[in-house]
Amino acid sequence: MAGEKSIVDQTCRKCGICLEVCPDRIFVQDQKGAIVLDAGKTHLCNKCGHCMAVCPTQSIKIAGLAYDQDFFALPAPQTEAEAFYNVLATRRSTRVFQNKPVPNDLLEKITEAVAMAPMGFPPHKTEITVVQNRAVLDEALKYTAKSYQEMLQGMENPLIRSIIRLSVNREIFNTMKNQVMPIMKMSLPRMEKSGEDVILRGAPAMLVFHADKAAENHTHDALIGLTYGLLAAHALGLGATAIGLVPPVIQRSKILRNLFQIPEENEVLAAMVVGYPKYQFQRGIRRALRKVTWI
Repeated sequence: MAGEKSIVDQTCRKCGICLEVCPDRIFVQDQKGAIVLDAGKTHLCNKCGHCMAVCPTQSIKIAGLAYDQDFFALPAPQTEAEAFYNVLATRRSTRVFQNKPVPNDLLEKITEAVAMAPMGFPPHKTEITVVQNRAVLDEALKYTAKSYQEMLQGMENPLIRSIIRLSVNREIFNTMKNQVMPIMKMSLPRMEKSGEDVILRGAPAMLVFHADKAAENHTHDALIGLTYGLLAAHALGLGATAIGLVPPVIQRSKILRNLFQIPEENEVLAAMVVGYPKYQFQRGIRRALRKVTWI
């Protein structure tokens, strides 16, 4: 992404919001207070559009994204159908949270929404562990960071990398190699140096989705439930994001399984962090499916 991302200095307010909402901290503030790009991290940009969506003055430019074509004004609901699409259009993955706990009743409403999700065959197979103790999350964070540090070292070893490639499917290996490892290589040193939570994003609560690994349709059911949970959190005025880094580490770690009270026969499938968003996005981002075939 080098040379494909820029900031319009004439209109930039130097508010610094983009520094915080960027998942990979590509923006930095120089000694004069100006917002600039960290040249060593621009290759991590995946054009998620968060920075452009939150910028109040439209001062960020990314090659391939245009404010007039790829973004839209956030709608105001009028009918029930419009209200539903408004929830979809205004939801964004939240990775910057207020230092404020989420009340139990709101977390319960999220779990109630998950229970409304369709399932392959009743009854529900999905179980949820709700974690609202930040000390527990911090303990889990240490093990998760250590796990990914070890994985980084393994992926740099050709022999171990070959073993990993043979032990997982192509989707998982490509995700690890092309997305997770480059981000962790940049983020873990920052976390060790500054204490910044680059995995759970400092969220005050997390929901872990798991189910009996022998249960019918349990994987699809949990992922659909996760989607309902993300939408419910947004509808309740909260922010949330799915955390794909966490489930595989909990799944492999006896310590974390005990910490999160995961039954021995259960498989950890998904996780989402939730809290009050620190910032509100100014516009929505247009998305397109790779392909739609009409027959």
